[in-house]
Amino acid sequence: MKPDALIESYVADVVRHLPRRQRADVAFELRSLLADELEGRAGDAEPTAADALDLLAGFGRPADVADRYRPAGFTIIRPAEAPRFALIALIGVALQWIGTLPAVFVGEGDWLNRLAQWWLSWGLGAFWWPGILVSLSIVAALVGSRRDSTAEWTPREAAALDRDRISRPLYVLAIAGGLVGVAVLLAVVSLESVLPGLPRPLLDAFEFDAGFLSTRAPWALALWAASFAGLIAVLVAGRWSRGTRILAIAVDAGWLALLIWWATGPVFVSPLADSVTRGCLLLVAAFVVWDAVASARRLPRRIPAPAVP
Repeated sequence: MKPDALIESYVADVVRHLPRRQRADVAFELRSLLADELEGRAGDAEPTAADALDLLAGFGRPADVADRYRPAGFTIIRPAEAPRFALIALIGVALQWIGTLPAVFVGEGDWLNRLAQWWLSWGLGAFWWPGILVSLSIVAALVGSRRDSTAEWTPREAAALDRDRISRPLYVLAIAGGLVGVAVLLAVVSLESVLPGLPRPLLDAFEFDAGFLSTRAPWALALWAASFAGLIAVLVAGRWSRGTRILAIAVDAGWLALLIWWATGPVFVSPLADSVTRGCLLLVAAFVVWDAVASARRLPRRIPAPAVP
């Protein structure tokens, strides 16, 4: 086969992976590029089929070459962030397996049956963590990619001065971690149903006061919802705004009031667990105050409009 025919066949294989409206332009550009490269390699001699095959083999698979010409589409996870994302996802799965798998081999009975039950519950269930990370990344990319495409490049030093910009991968991890924390706290409320095999003294130590669960605890659900709504808004926008800062301060004020209310009455039936919990609530309240002050200090100031003469 002649070198020109080999190039034409290669170009045809490349462009068939591209949208029809793009094929003619890419075929013309790629054909010219390969022909010039082949002539440059051959020098004064006539290019041979072997020269053309060597050139095309080094240029890459047609599908990979087509990806270079394909317009950028909807990207959930940027290539530069993919290794870190994969590591975080795998660590989350591994932690759930490490924390639950050893219990399969403890105790008497058929461990194979326990292993099968573990795989159908905690084993496969560990993949909820990558699912949450992907779902949050989709939300961030859906809106954020359009805004990022129009953003101007700024040097690293200038970007560091912008305190309102966020790292989306870290915020995805923070939201996912927050969801895990909420799930753990809700599991503690029904600990005997979730882990019925725990020792009776441990279950008694985590028995909640009935009045706390019926009157004071449900308000946390509304504050959790507001907190996650604000974080997701920041994640989508890629930065904090005056509105999200104000929402964060309002949520902190709500948490502070709720924590003080919780500390005024019993949380657990056990006196020891209740006293320890009240001390922890005061520590959390102190952190909430610090976070509210930090958010207030970073609140963008409104610049008054110039007076019209």
